[in-house]
Amino acid sequence: MKSENESFKKEEGLSKGVLSPWLAMANGLASNAPSAVTALYFVGLAGLVGGSLPLVVVLAWLIYLSMTYVVYNWSKHIAASYGWAAIQKKGFNSSYISFVAGGWGYWFYYMLASAGFGVLGLSTFLPLLFPTLYSTYPWIWIPISLGIIAETSTLMYLGIKTNSKYNLYAGLGEIAFLLITSIILIIKAGPHNTVIPFTPLPLGAGWAVIFTSMIFGITTFGGMNSSIPVAEETADPKKNIPKSLVMLALILGIPIILNSYAQEVTYGVSNMFNYANLPDPGIIIYDAVLGSVFGIIFAIFIVNSFNSSTIGFGNGQVRTVYGMARDGVVFPKHFSEINKYGVPGKNIIIMAVINAVLAITAGLIMGPLNASIFLITANAFYSFLNHLLGAIGLIRYNKKQGTLRLTHIIVGGIVVIALGAAIVLSAMAPPPLDYAGLFALSWFILGSIIYLIEKRRNPEKIKKFGDYSL
Repeated sequence: MKSENESFKKEEGLSKGVLSPWLAMANGLASNAPSAVTALYFVGLAGLVGGSLPLVVVLAWLIYLSMTYVVYNWSKHIAASYGWAAIQKKGFNSSYISFVAGGWGYWFYYMLASAGFGVLGLSTFLPLLFPTLYSTYPWIWIPISLGIIAETSTLMYLGIKTNSKYNLYAGLGEIAFLLITSIILIIKAGPHNTVIPFTPLPLGAGWAVIFTSMIFGITTFGGMNSSIPVAEETADPKKNIPKSLVMLALILGIPIILNSYAQEVTYGVSNMFNYANLPDPGIIIYDAVLGSVFGIIFAIFIVNSFNSSTIGFGNGQVRTVYGMARDGVVFPKHFSEINKYGVPGKNIIIMAVINAVLAITAGLIMGPLNASIFLITANAFYSFLNHLLGAIGLIRYNKKQGTLRLTHIIVGGIVVIALGAAIVLSAMAPPPLDYAGLFALSWFILGSIIYLIEKRRNPEKIKKFGDYSL
C-alpha cells in the first residue's frame, strides 16, 4: 500500500486553494519590494531627471497599469504555475513562443530577479549600513548571499502559505510605514510643497528625457504581476488572481509615488541631482528629518524588502520549472515531485543551488553592485517581451472569440509601443550594460536550440507545452 505522502506527491500536485486573494497578492508585493525600490530605483531615476522624479514614477506606474490590464484579462482565462507559457500558448497557439518566451524566458526572468535584485541587491545595500565591516572583510558578501539563499529557500520549502503570510504581513507593514512617513514628511515640508515635481519644469520642459527615463522607470514596479505563478494554489483563481492584481496595483502605486514626492520636497526640488550622489538618500532624509529611530526602521524594512523579493521571485522561478517538468519538457519529472508541505521540494533545493552559483559567480566577476545591475537589466528583457507578446496575443485571442473590445486595442497598443521602445533602449544601454542585452539574446538563442532538440526528441510533449490550466 502506498504511503499517504507518496500518494499525495503523485496525485495531488501543488496544494490547491490554500491562498486567498490577499495571500496571492503577497507574492507580487514581495517581488516588487517597495522599500527596496525607494532605496534603489529613486537614486538612479533622480540621476536622470532630477526634480522631475515623481513625474517619471507616475508615468512608469501608468505604463505598468497598462501591462497589468493585459495580465488581468489573461488571468480570467489562465491558471497555471507556468502562467506566461500558458498565456503565450493561448494567445498565439505556438509551442515555440510559449516555450522560448513564456517558459524558458520567464525562468530566466525569475532566476535573475531572485539572484540579482533580491540576493545581490541586499548584499550591495548592507555595506551602506556597515561600511567598516565590509571594508575590513570585503569578501563577507559571499557568506551573506549564501545565508540569504538558505533562509529564503527554507521558507519556500515549508510551503506557499507559510511564506505568503510572512510576505503579506511584512509587505503591508512596509506599505503602512511608507504611507505614514510620506505624509509626515509632506506636512513637515510646509511651504516647500509644490506641483513642480509632477511637471518637466525641473528639466526645462525636457519631455524627451522624461519619456526615455519613464521607459527605464518601468522596472520600478517590476514584479507587480507576480501573483500569476501561484494561481494553481489560489482558491477560485480565475476570480481571485484578477482581484489580487487590482489590489496590488493600487497598494503599490500610491505609496511609491507619494514617497518619491515626499523625499523630493524634503530634500529640495533643485537638489535632486545631488540626491542621486548620496550613498542612501532615503535613510539619510529619514534620519535627519524624522529622527534616528525612523531611519533605523526604514533600514530594517529595506533589508526585509530585498529578502522578501528573493522569496517572491523564487516562488515564480520554482513554479515555472515545475510546470515545464510536469509537461515533460527540459526538466525531469523529479522537479515536479511535491513534498509534504505541498510544494516541489527537490526543485526548490536545486534552484537554490543554481541561484547561489549565479549570484556568487556574477559577483566575483563584476562585483556585487555591478552584477546586481547587470542581472536586473538582462532579466527585464523577458518581462518586456512577454508583456508585449501578451498584449498582442490578447487582441488575437479576443478577436478569435468574438469578444474584442476597444480597450483591448488601445491599452494593448500602449503596451506594445512602450515596451517595444523599452527593448530597443535597453539594447542601447552604455557598457557594460549593453552586454546584458546580449546575455538575454544569447539565452533566447539557446532556448530556440533547446526547443528544436525537444521538438525532435519529444514532438508530442512539445506540441502540448503550455496547454495546462485549471
